[in-house]
Amino acid sequence: MRALSLLSLLLVLGAPGPAQSQTVPKVIRAKIEGTELDRRMLLKDLKTHGLDHHMKFELAESDFDYRIVFSTGQGTTETTWGELNSSLASADVFDPNGTELFKFERKGRGRDEAATNAVAKEIIKRILKLNSLN
Repeated sequence: MRALSLLSLLLVLGAPGPAQSQTVPKVIRAKIEGTELDRRMLLKDLKTHGLDHHMKFELAESDFDYRIVFSTGQGTTETTWGELNSSLASADVFDPNGTELFKFERKGRGRDEAATNAVAKEIIKRILKLNSLN
């Protein structure tokens, strides 16, 4: 009975619910260039990790905020047991005018998915840093 009274009081006072206190994510329109599989993997990870930073990534062919040239590949990683095959991924990110904003790669991952995940996190981190400098 007491819990019901408390709930009624909160409803009457208009206490903010979870939906009211959430920040609306900023929509980031990205043109991703790469193979279809690579594009899908990167977009999925950008969407997933972007939400943690109030960013909502959408795929766009025109009127985009960023153009991302993305690829995955194979390389080797030196370990204590010798050289092992590993996955790598790289991104080259441009603004809408074609100015290169940043470029990097992530190596030494066990699978393409892991390398893509690392690249998505880094893209988000660098976009946030770029926006904080403006």
